[in-house]
Amino acid sequence: MKHSRSVFVPAVVIALASLSLILYAFFGVVHQGGPPGLRPGERGSEGIFKTMGTIAVWCGAVSFAWFRLKLRRRSPSPLVKKLVKLFDRAHQLAGYAALALIAAHGIYFLTQARIKDDTYTGIAGFALLLSLAVYGFLIRRVKNKHLRKIHFLLATAFAVAAIIHAGGSAIIALLSTIVFWGLVWLMERRASQSAENRAA
Repeated sequence: MKHSRSVFVPAVVIALASLSLILYAFFGVVHQGGPPGLRPGERGSEGIFKTMGTIAVWCGAVSFAWFRLKLRRRSPSPLVKKLVKLFDRAHQLAGYAALALIAAHGIYFLTQARIKDDTYTGIAGFALLLSLAVYGFLIRRVKNKHLRKIHFLLATAFAVAAIIHAGGSAIIALLSTIVFWGLVWLMERRASQSAENRAA
């Protein structure tokens, strides 16, 4: 199993299914009916569950930030090393929190709101996130060199699906992650320059 490429198969199937849902949301026939007894003007607790979705996007951003930060374990910056330790512990917790929040968010909108185009993109995003969590769970339990690569590719696919589904909040979260990576790079550069100056 160590070098088996068969582990790609479930990920490819889920990615293609998610892509199909996203394409259907844009080009397919969208069903506008809601569950019985629900009037178009009813909202109930919709705001709370929308907020859950937004928090989940930010949890996902925290988890996604780890993919670059984990390469900085031997950073010349003491602060970056502390961030590496912090994110090493936080990224799994943030990922599972995102999964739980999105599950609650999705269940509410599937049962209490109209089926719209963003319903399909949301299902696609959840499928990617769930598979991402499963592969992440398996990384330290199954010896296969491809698992980390699949985990990263699914995380990237989820980020794209989140932007398509959530729009502005997901874009801001992703841009914040990129800015954070830039700040980490600046801290490392400054630490390297300080070390060179001391050596000189």
